[in-house]
Amino acid sequence: MPPGLVYDKKKPIQRKGIEPTQVKSIKLLTELDGGAANDNLGTIKPKSGIVFGKTYKFKVDAYTNGVPIDKKTIKWKYRYHSLSQNKWIEHTSKVTGEEYNLHMNNKDICGRTLHLIAYINDEDSEGYLKIWHHNRFRWFDRKVVYKQIEDRVKDFWRIKQGSSSLCGMAALYYAMLKRDPKEYKKLAQNLFRTGEHSIGKYTIKPHEKALGMYDVKTTDSNYIAMGMFEIDWIVLATTRSKESLDSKFVYKGFEDGRIDMLKAVNWPDMLTRICKEVAGFSNAISHNLGFNAINNKKRLVSARIHDYFSNSDLEELQNIDKAYKLGHTILMMIDADMIDNKSSYNSVVDIGNDSHWVVYEGGLQFFDKNSKVTSVLDDVESLTFRIFTWGYNPVDYKNEKGKPMWDKDSVFLLGNNTISVKSFKSNYYGYIEVY
Repeated sequence: MPPGLVYDKKKPIQRKGIEPTQVKSIKLLTELDGGAANDNLGTIKPKSGIVFGKTYKFKVDAYTNGVPIDKKTIKWKYRYHSLSQNKWIEHTSKVTGEEYNLHMNNKDICGRTLHLIAYINDEDSEGYLKIWHHNRFRWFDRKVVYKQIEDRVKDFWRIKQGSSSLCGMAALYYAMLKRDPKEYKKLAQNLFRTGEHSIGKYTIKPHEKALGMYDVKTTDSNYIAMGMFEIDWIVLATTRSKESLDSKFVYKGFEDGRIDMLKAVNWPDMLTRICKEVAGFSNAISHNLGFNAINNKKRLVSARIHDYFSNSDLEELQNIDKAYKLGHTILMMIDADMIDNKSSYNSVVDIGNDSHWVVYEGGLQFFDKNSKVTSVLDDVESLTFRIFTWGYNPVDYKNEKGKPMWDKDSVFLLGNNTISVKSFKSNYYGYIEVY
């Protein structure tokens, strides 16, 4: 080695007494994107973080001792703390030089801080920059969303479809919460943070033609029109979008007209299947929910005649109650008119307009014409049982604000009141039994 030079494995060859140059600082050349400030107030913070799917350009901003002769000696790496793996993940780039392009295609970094490092010989003391990576649903306040998740883990009935047609999804996740609230919590948090969540081979995420759902703001008029809490829209609407019938009939999270409402309809076969694939039940059995059976319930003449002479629907309700007492969860398909104690033999149009999924919660009683409890089905004039629907507690039918059902005509949901046997028969379709 020539006189006057020293060698260190960690440092480049240098002249005695002259410190090697190092990266002093780095800067981001690409403009940051806006998102929620996550302050529990719903504040929007412009130019506050990076987002999934975008490429960002970085450059060394300054050196400690002049520009290096060979810029290829500048190395880049990043690290972040992974929530999914509960450890720090580090990646060293094969690209070297003064500039660095980073394409954000790792969903696991969503909702985490990215630590970027540019260095020549000492990664622990050279150029360093940390940047917030927005959650995938970046305009939704994380503290608000996480509080809503905890509320639903504590009180399952807080799930609310609002003004949407997502009653089947609400029933599905209510059932999931009853079975495994920890799994629901994991699903909801991951879906909000990364934009998707996998259960076995099933991945919940928006349809490929509905990726605009990730950019929805709570101030958007079409979101406000849904009347839904943030986490309920994220979980329910995303799951339904995933289950879009085909690429030409895609549910995009909003219902601006009848066609959008039809896209949100929760068909029995689909709901039965995802009770196993999503909610994790080992068994999911559909009872009398075939296409012909449902259509027959709304035939103007034959349906009336059947219900007048037959008690098959009441017998089925007794079977539902028996299954419930065995610990099974029951998703009932009805017409919403039942809740208002109205008879409904209008037409098959009701199936698309008024069909509604609720979850049976026991309390079945039959009453005769004198309002006395009876077990004789031929004598039944009215009946009562409890259900979960619309974000109301099935114990007292009060919502998250402690207010009772808003509609005085919704007698079915007001504690000890009853519905007529005609209202039940004309509005009942069938049920899905899961356990």
